[in-house]
Amino acid sequence: MISPMFRAHDAVPGVHAKRPVRAGIVFRMHRGAPPRSGFTEADAFGPMTSRGSPSGSARPATCRRFEGETDDMTTSVDTREHGAPEEVSTNLLKNSIRFATIVLMVTAAAAPLVVVSTYIPLSIAFGAGMTVPLTYLTATLILLVFTVGFAQMAKRITASGAFYNFTTQGLGKPIGLGAGMTVMIGYSMISTAIGGLFGFFASLMFEHYLALTIPWWICAIGAVVLMFVIGYFRVTLAGKVLGIALGLEVLVVAVIATAVVVQGGAEGQMPEVFNPAGWAAAPAVGIGFFFAFWSWIGFETTAIYGEETADPKKSVPRATYIAVITLGVFYVFASYAGIVGFGGDSVEQANTLVDQYYFVLADMYTWPFMRVLMDFLVLTGCFACSFAFFNNSARYFFSMGRDHILPRRLGRTHSEHKSPFVANGLQAMISIVVLLVFALIGADPVLHVGGWLPIFCTLSIILVQAVVSFSVIAYFNKVGRAGAGDWWKTMIAPVVGGIAQVVVMYLLISNLPFLAGSEEAVVMLIPVYVAIVFVLGFLYAFYLRRSHPKRYERIGTVYDEEEIEEIAEHRPA
Repeated sequence: MISPMFRAHDAVPGVHAKRPVRAGIVFRMHRGAPPRSGFTEADAFGPMTSRGSPSGSARPATCRRFEGETDDMTTSVDTREHGAPEEVSTNLLKNSIRFATIVLMVTAAAAPLVVVSTYIPLSIAFGAGMTVPLTYLTATLILLVFTVGFAQMAKRITASGAFYNFTTQGLGKPIGLGAGMTVMIGYSMISTAIGGLFGFFASLMFEHYLALTIPWWICAIGAVVLMFVIGYFRVTLAGKVLGIALGLEVLVVAVIATAVVVQGGAEGQMPEVFNPAGWAAAPAVGIGFFFAFWSWIGFETTAIYGEETADPKKSVPRATYIAVITLGVFYVFASYAGIVGFGGDSVEQANTLVDQYYFVLADMYTWPFMRVLMDFLVLTGCFACSFAFFNNSARYFFSMGRDHILPRRLGRTHSEHKSPFVANGLQAMISIVVLLVFALIGADPVLHVGGWLPIFCTLSIILVQAVVSFSVIAYFNKVGRAGAGDWWKTMIAPVVGGIAQVVVMYLLISNLPFLAGSEEAVVMLIPVYVAIVFVLGFLYAFYLRRSHPKRYERIGTVYDEEEIEEIAEHRPA
């Protein structure tokens, strides 16, 4: 989530969604039952009477396992040299993530310090002008509306594939796989992009503070290796790392913003910045709204950690609401302080200072060491953001590996740590290869790696968020709604949220040259690249249906015991 306009080559570091739809395959592990081969959709809703029950009393049926699966969510893997199957874990670490940890990990993905030091000044200078605080407030309200539908899906479907599973359950397997592939590649590349920026800033800091010249790509690859090592262990370790980095970022910005507001800024308090009439005088309010929505990329990843969270049906929706509200309050307050700090000259100062805007405010209203601290926290913020998306992409690779859509090995978890270590390794290798390619062709780590790649990633994620909104509507059209209140949550809110995402996509595409700082063909074709990924996933689903029907049936599998009982409970007689 680094602004493509963030240029700092000649500066010192720091300048700068209770019934799942039957379209998807859902099952639970029936303890003690022998493995069964094959699986059809009819099996999932098959006799309502318990087989083997002495009384034959009716109870919710459990769905059969796929071929090769055994108790405790393990998979039999043929080891030919030993002549016997080997049991490998496909379980993530259950009940390992606390509610607060989800909020911290998701908020870290938004990289709040980077938003404050880059997006907000850019929006003041070239976007919403003096009305940036109002723009962020409006974006917060719109995203809360999107979250209403998203939370309804999260209450019913728990899966590490999140968007991939949501869209499959709502709009069917082909669209679900297309969306899953798109967001998976998007998260993978955004982690790589932010890792590249980390390398750039780290290289600057080594040179500035230690007089050491280390190429940016070496620093970036070192960061990727560190991410893999941390991700190899229990997810709780990743949560602690991200939590510490996030806490320091928020603390520093809060201190600076509070100091500015308490001291009255340059011209006193300015409530007029919340007057919608001010949008008429903004340089380009559309760009301002784009930067505002861009600042939230990552908040939707709460659902990814559902399988690892205690009581995900409650924790995930609540964490999503809190993440949106917390970030919203933070951004509104920080942007308001940014305006008050320079008063009526804010637009002019933002044009002149751009990425140094908030650093100068730190010099003016706080202590000298705050600027140095911000230098280091921009670096840790980049690492935390990249690592958060590293975890996200790895869980998508893991989810598709477990569903046998991608190689099955990707669906393995560590026997002790229960981490998706194979998927982590794949993400690390992808990042390293991409970084090396960029380095070999002499690419600019800020413009090309940190600028163009995030635009591709952001467009991918916004597209899938729009698809998810309409998936909510389709899902509840199939399973029904409990009452009038559900119409707001599962119809009206998703429509508004989906339309808002489409508008943001339009703003991104229409402002591509400005956002990328280039009109080169490779940049102007970014929307085409995103469409190609989605279509390839869509077509791959049809290939699987024709050539590998068992694998096709696994698309969008939901590994959730509670869901099965609810399906059986609501199954028509």
